[in-house]
Amino acid sequence: MRKITLIFLCILPLLGFSAGTVNLLQDPRVDVLLRRSIESNRNVAVEGFRINIFSQPGPNSRANALAAQTLFFERFPDIRSYVSFNEPYFRVNVGNFRTRLEAVAALDALGLRRLYPQAHVIRDVLDAENLLGLPLYEETEYYDDENVIE
Repeated sequence: MRKITLIFLCILPLLGFSAGTVNLLQDPRVDVLLRRSIESNRNVAVEGFRINIFSQPGPNSRANALAAQTLFFERFPDIRSYVSFNEPYFRVNVGNFRTRLEAVAALDALGLRRLYPQAHVIRDVLDAENLLGLPLYEETEYYDDENVIE
């Protein structure tokens, strides 16, 4: 009897009885709580990694760093870049990676070693917003306990 039941359970998905759609009904206040959670965690600092593509000291280093950032943005508009100053160097770091392995994989996959021979992976402090790639949230409406307020 067990064998027949087991065979039936194995064949049932093949017959298409398990296919279907799932409709999720949730309280609209869940969205409010999710948005509040995102907003409260936007400024949380997380250890992560970035790729350093430019580092230069000197009198024209700021202008050169901004030019390098602009050139990088033209080539890779979907990847965030950051200009930083740590005396005496202006640096351009790109990407937001949780692990060194992710950063090295991106360095190779994007061909950054060819475009920027001095490019290397560095440890950096990332904002949770940058790490998760959260969009800038503009709240147009929110829910109170009973009503939608616009």
